[in-house]
Amino acid sequence: MVREAMSSARCAWWYPLGILDAVITRSDPSGDVTHDTPVILVHGFGHNRSGWTVAQHHLREAGFTSIHTMNYDPFRHDIPALAEQLATRVKLIKMITGAERVHLVGHSLGGVLIRWYVQVLGGGQHVDTAITVASPHEGTRVAYGAVGPTAAQLRPGSPVMRRLARPAASEAKQVRWIGFYSNLDLLIRPARSAKISHPDLRATNILAKDHGHMSAMVSPVVARSIVHQLEASEGKPGTADLLPLIEPAAAAVSGSVSADVDVPHVVAVGH
Repeated sequence: MVREAMSSARCAWWYPLGILDAVITRSDPSGDVTHDTPVILVHGFGHNRSGWTVAQHHLREAGFTSIHTMNYDPFRHDIPALAEQLATRVKLIKMITGAERVHLVGHSLGGVLIRWYVQVLGGGQHVDTAITVASPHEGTRVAYGAVGPTAAQLRPGSPVMRRLARPAASEAKQVRWIGFYSNLDLLIRPARSAKISHPDLRATNILAKDHGHMSAMVSPVVARSIVHQLEASEGKPGTADLLPLIEPAAAAVSGSVSADVDVPHVVAVGH
């Protein structure tokens, strides 16, 4: 709980820095295909692009050359409309960078927008890897305490959740999905909702052990694992496909790292 409180305070401190949307720019490619695919970071409910400060740092440190964010307002627009905004962002970034595909990373509601974009709007043809962090893929009971159309769509059994549970198109099946979930996330209830369990989606679920809803987004270890997953999807030598990166120091803090079930694949990331 202390970790979550500190992470929430950090996000509140950063928030003013991300109020304005970022300008899309084209960076010079490095020539390394494992790091030149654009990465688009999609924040969660009530936040803005500043929440990705830690992830952006680790992506740049790893050599990724094309990192982008987007801001949106869930109080003015519902999930289908916000997913249309994401579709427009992807199209614009592809046009500016000349990339054939992009990687998408979403926290909380951002992950649901990615699901809608890929499964309903046909975005699978534009996406290589989709990563969600603490996203309510089956809804969350916490949404019953919130008002507005977007909150209602995040409730278990809502029309949006039922639509996402329907069979996926062939393009969505080609996307590589990674779902980070936590055993201590108080905002995603039931906790299993943060796992991607759709039978048509090629998904790996990773336990961000002992992290809360906000601390999972700003965790350096989760950020390094996101980097590792993206590098693995691009075939970088030395990366193990569908496994998280656990550095020795992190493993020493968290203890053991274990695999659970096979389908969908679940692994664990410690502190």
